[in-house]
This record gives sequence, structure tokens and C-alpha cells, in this order.
Amino acid sequence: FDGAFAAHVAGVMPTYPIIEGVTLNGRPLEAVGAGFNRQILTDLLRDDKGFGGLVLSDWAITNDCPQTCLSPTADNPQAPQAIGMPWGVETLSQPQRFAKAVVAGVDQFGGVNDGAMLLKAVQDGAVPMDRIDVATRRIMRLKFELGLFDDPYVDAAKAAEVVGAPQSQALADTAQRRAQVVLENRRQVLPATQVNTVWLYNVDPAEAEKRGWRVVDDAGQADLAIVRVNTPFERLHPNHFFGARQNEGRLDFRDGDADFEAIKQSGAARRSVVAVNLDRPAVLTNVRDKVDGLLATFGASDAAVLDVVSGVAEAQGRLPFELPSSMPAVDRQDPARPDDSAAPLYPAGYGLHISR
Repeated sequence: FDGAFAAHVAGVMPTYPIIEGVTLNGRPLEAVGAGFNRQILTDLLRDDKGFGGLVLSDWAITNDCPQTCLSPTADNPQAPQAIGMPWGVETLSQPQRFAKAVVAGVDQFGGVNDGAMLLKAVQDGAVPMDRIDVATRRIMRLKFELGLFDDPYVDAAKAAEVVGAPQSQALADTAQRRAQVVLENRRQVLPATQVNTVWLYNVDPAEAEKRGWRVVDDAGQADLAIVRVNTPFERLHPNHFFGARQNEGRLDFRDGDADFEAIKQSGAARRSVVAVNLDRPAVLTNVRDKVDGLLATFGASDAAVLDVVSGVAEAQGRLPFELPSSMPAVDRQDPARPDDSAAPLYPAGYGLHISR
């Protein structure tokens, strides 16, 4: 985090978990979540690192974690009101949790709408007023720096002009195209030329037709197959509120996966390009040998991908993280360290340059 501090980052949000196996100044860390840990927020962050900005807690650290939070079921899934992360301080009352977090170094609480518990902690003498004053100054300073007291009201007409303004959209469109990463370009498939017929998977046919390409149902009849897929995932905690929405689990493509079957099917075309959306680092070892072109994307639109494939735009991206070679390599790597898997398929920073 030293780079962020050097750039004068305005705020820090402590992590949820209890950090284990770590000592600071010769003492083991207290077994509480980071938002309650004075060693981390004051001794390390404030004193050692010299951070003078705002510390904002992650959401719901002072809430209780009831049974539907701890062990939700399909019949009784976790609802938003049952989200609580009071790790290490479960036995404390809510006012005591607020007090411990503030004394540890939290200036502002995320996801809290009712200040009654914090007020009670102050009234009970568990939080000194000078600590409240310090936190208030940090919060107000940011508001003043943002000009919220100089011009506090939104001009609705101006907002409509700014949000989605043509120049902003053009910049976003350019970023979507330049950020794509070319991982493979066998037989110089990119940029694709002499294309009349295309076979598509997870691509809007209308975007292909705009380029004069005729969409066919049989990959074997296509000059070019274009496949868009996401990094594989599993829902390992489907009954939890966030677990039902987050991609977890394996990163590799396997026989029987609809996306992998489409990748294999694309090989029937004269040439094939697969674009993988990397919301997480995918294992592409059994993919790259089945296609001519392989792109890494990061939420790009169909139009942006087809512009790169056709050569209208140039992909200039480099991988922001390595892509591992196998799931065993993922299992063996240290989850606390980036880019440390054994023999990655593509290292961080990788990307081919393709001239249009």
C-alpha cells in the first residue's frame, strides 16, 4: 500500500477478516477484524505509515450475525438485514463495537443509518469527545475539498449534459478497445480479413451484420467463428446474500461446460477467435490450442470486440495479472501474494502487439 500512501490516497477501508500469524512490533495482532484493531489502524497506519486521511469501515462490521448470517439455507437464505461482520467481537454489544472501532482508528462507519449506538458509546464515556472531533475534521475536510459547501446542489440540466456526454462516451469506447489484450494470433487471424460469413456465440448478430458479415448457424460454413465467454466460476455459497451474486471457485474450462463446448465447436470454421472476459484470471491452457486468435477483455461491448477483431481498432492492453496454467498451480500459490503461481501460462504484463 506504500504506493497509495505516496499518492496521498484520501481514504482507507480496513479488511473484514481477522489477520492471523502476523506480528507487529514484536507482538501478535489482536484476534479481531481489522476495523477493530488498533495495532493496524493506529500503530501501523497512522504512526508508522503517517496516513492522515479518512478511515472508513467496511459495511456492517458492528451488526450482529444471526443464524441466517452464519448458516443460511435454501429455505432460509441470508437477507440484506441479516448481514453482519463483527469478527472477533461477537460477544460485545453494538455500542461496545462502535467504541472499539472508533478507539482503534475508524473515523466513519459504512452502511450505518442510525447513529444511536455510537451516541450511546459516547454518552457512556467509551469514546472520548476529542476522538469524535478528530474524525469529524477528517470527514469535513474531504467535503470542503470536494466543494460540497461551495456548490451543494445538483443542476439537473447540467447533470444530464455531463452524464453520457458524447466526448465522455467516445473516451470510454476508446478505452474498451485499447484495453483488450491479444494473447494469441495464430495464422495472423487478427485483424480478420476476407470475411463474408461468421458463426457467433454470445455475440449480437446485429453487430456482425453492421460490418457486412452474414451470420450462419453452422460453424463449418463460416469464414470466421467469434466466441465470447467469461472466466469459469462456481457459486459456492448460494444461500448467502453476496455468495449468490459473486463468482467463486474454479477458473478452468472443462468438458461439458457450454462455453467450452462452443469453443471446441468454433474449430470447425476456417478461422476462430475467442474473447474471454477476465472478471477473474482464467486458466486457458486447454483453450489456446483450439483457436487461432485469443483475446482478453474486461467488460468490453460486442462492438468493441468486433472492432478489434476486424482491425477497425487496435488492442494495446497488457495483462494486469498473470493467467495460471492449471488449477493445481492455483491451489499451490500463496493467496496473499499476486502473480506467484508456478509456470503461469501468461505472465502479468503480457500482450502481443498487432498492427492494423
